[in-house]
Amino acid sequence: MPTHHDITVQGRITYVNGGFITCPRCGASEQLTVYGPDGGKANLMCPAGHHFPPPAPVDAAKLLRRAVADPRTRFLA
Repeated sequence: MPTHHDITVQGRITYVNGGFITCPRCGASEQLTVYGPDGGKANLMCPAGHHFPPPAPVDAAKLLRRAVADPRTRFLA
């Protein structure tokens, strides 16, 4: 498994309450990339290239762990 992850999420990243994460600069909510070091905290990037941390109340480390553990995630290399 890689030591740094770049995982593009197909669709949206949703909150427990049904809302979803959007880019604070452009409002994009689909095709967000979750990235970060293995065992570390996630950051996000929208398709337009804007980088941002996961908004509260999302746990950044848990978000990355879940993206890595998702059976739909495909690792390249």
